[in-house]
Amino acid sequence: MKTVKSSNFAALTSTRRSALAVIAGLAVAGASWAQGAFPDKPIRVVVPFGAGSSPDVISRLWGEQLSKAVGQPVIIDNKPGAATIIGTQAVLAAPADGYTLLYTVSNTTSINPYIYKNLPYKAEDLMPVSRILSVPLVLVVSANSPIKSVQQLVQAGKEKPGKMNYASYGIGISTHVAMARFLSSAGISMTHVPYKDGGLIDVMNGNVDVSFEPSTTAMGQLKAGKLRALGVSSLKSVAALPGVPPIADVYPGFVGDSWHGILAAKGTPAAVINKIAGISQQIIDSEEFRKRLTDLGLVPAGGSIREFQAFMAEDAKAWAKVVKDYDIKAE
Repeated sequence: MKTVKSSNFAALTSTRRSALAVIAGLAVAGASWAQGAFPDKPIRVVVPFGAGSSPDVISRLWGEQLSKAVGQPVIIDNKPGAATIIGTQAVLAAPADGYTLLYTVSNTTSINPYIYKNLPYKAEDLMPVSRILSVPLVLVVSANSPIKSVQQLVQAGKEKPGKMNYASYGIGISTHVAMARFLSSAGISMTHVPYKDGGLIDVMNGNVDVSFEPSTTAMGQLKAGKLRALGVSSLKSVAALPGVPPIADVYPGFVGDSWHGILAAKGTPAAVINKIAGISQQIIDSEEFRKRLTDLGLVPAGGSIREFQAFMAEDAKAWAKVVKDYDIKAE
């Protein structure tokens, strides 16, 4: 029988103890991973618009379905102001762990970087997760306006250069930039009148000649007979707005839609982003969610993270050109 020297025995014992410690450590790590699987606490979704706005309404519909899917509360945190900048900063100030997400619109990454000289964030600070929908903008005038078509609006603008005016939700907001694109396409000029609330009441009263209004807020006033729709900013007609032609029918290639999407802070784990993106796609594909969007005049989007990333790049490129051509600046 071969004996083991005491020194060798001690070394062997030490090795076994180390191995057992490693195994025990792996077991604890495994248990810890299982307990900490995302999400294991409420998810906060920052919406950079006020309660009752289109992003607020849709984010709550989406959040309710996300909550059911992950078994955790989804808390909508409204932080309006400064063309989505305040809400975006709040997300970037939080840990990049997926527990703070941004439900925002095109302004955040497609317009703000080109109109603000000292923007406190970069588009690259945000990671795409899911494009939820497109928001067609409706070119509207008062129901009492003599203007009944895009062609008539352009003709009036040419007859009274610079004397007509249009409303928007503020300098650099999508409704402003979309109108700049339209005026450029038509070769006419109008005076911009920015409003915090979009100025829709003044359009209905005829105090302002025209505006681009998101489909969600335009539809009610159209049905009430207070507004007249001249066209939509989508390349195709919108199911909820029958009889309203795309502006692209007059100016081929014209598009001015905004979009809603989920973004996360740079550095958020890929597994977390993939999980949220996968659930979001299931939500977008559901008949109930799609019907709700369609009824509101919105267009369901969806697609892969990579497709959303490519879309954001093209969208930013297009709006950057409009901003430059029309010399749009904001403080």
